[in-house]
Amino acid sequence: MAKRDYYEILGVPRTASADEIKKAHRKLVRKFHPDVNKNNKEAEERFKEVQEAYDVLSEPGKRRNYDQFGHAGVGAGGAPGAGGDAWDAFRRAQQARGGGGAGGQRGYQWQPGPGVSVEDLEGMGGDFGDIFEQLFGSRGGGGRGGRRAGPSMRPTPARGSDVEHPVTLTFAQAARGTTLPLQINRDGRLETIDIKIPAGVKEGSRVRIKGKGVESPGGEPGDLFIITQVHPHPYFRRDGLDILMDVPISLYEAIEGTKVDVPTLEGPVTLTIPPGTSSHSKLRIKGRGIERGSEKGDQFVVIKVVVPKNLDDEDKAALDKLAKKHPINARADSQW
Repeated sequence: MAKRDYYEILGVPRTASADEIKKAHRKLVRKFHPDVNKNNKEAEERFKEVQEAYDVLSEPGKRRNYDQFGHAGVGAGGAPGAGGDAWDAFRRAQQARGGGGAGGQRGYQWQPGPGVSVEDLEGMGGDFGDIFEQLFGSRGGGGRGGRRAGPSMRPTPARGSDVEHPVTLTFAQAARGTTLPLQINRDGRLETIDIKIPAGVKEGSRVRIKGKGVESPGGEPGDLFIITQVHPHPYFRRDGLDILMDVPISLYEAIEGTKVDVPTLEGPVTLTIPPGTSSHSKLRIKGRGIERGSEKGDQFVVIKVVVPKNLDDEDKAALDKLAKKHPINARADSQW
């Protein structure tokens, strides 16, 4: 069965930029990832297909070879680094374009097929030396004359691609850090690893897990990047390294003062509300904010004064008397 075009797999045009290819890969990985498609063989195959396409199109050298030679230019069967050497890929590419075999290069003893000369090969779509450099990479000093000849010459193994994986955290896990088990798919096999999320991450943070990306035969594996998503908290909210929460108190508590048990990430704290506290006042609980390295923020309690409703005439008269005895010009310092 013929392999699908890598650009078609990612849903991008052949002129797509590196950023467009990366965005398309990220979208498809999230759609077909085994973690969200349990026991779905079709999704698993699509996931592998997407990873294979991205591994080629995200690396400039591989993409250049693929654009020029198709699947034959990136290894047997189109899988990067799978079977055969780079010269074998070149032979197949030339055969696909009508060539009879492989041409010679100084220091190598390959011979052209019947009726094909080195000059013929150089006429097939560009300079033979440039094609040789695309497949094997440059060695030694500048220019073709600086390439080292001899059977010991080998292409540099390609590094595996990086992989992104979203993880949803609670507010407390993001603030204080946590360790989570994560099941990842690496080249068709499931692997469970423990990932350490440092304290202080926020929505969209990237946590790097070295060497847990796509593996590469003979080369260095890529990295896994955890993309953090933080579930909203019912009453905490974040402001930099500080935590804010609203605490409602009655009008009488605001006037006379009171004590309130306030929740924090480490448990409740008894907070003293001083007499005469106004609505929107901020009271600090030191050291109960977000941790990040050696830094630690504070927690701020934002006071919300709740006033009584449905007052009768007697209540209103009492308030009038109080207002006359203790007048307040609440807008005296206002800018409007």
